[in-house]
Amino acid sequence: MGKSKVKKKCCRSKPRCARCPVTALLKARAKALKKEEKAAKAARKAAKKAA
Repeated sequence: MGKSKVKKKCCRSKPRCARCPVTALLKARAKALKKEEKAAKAARKAAKKAA
């Protein structure tokens, strides 16, 4: 997938635009958290299957 281009400064618009660095960082954090939860769930499932 292509990376989204993020502005260096915020335009301070309300609501924040999609290219705003604050919005982009929040989306990236949420995506990383979701990926981490999925990996943890898979690890629990593998441990349960091994037991």
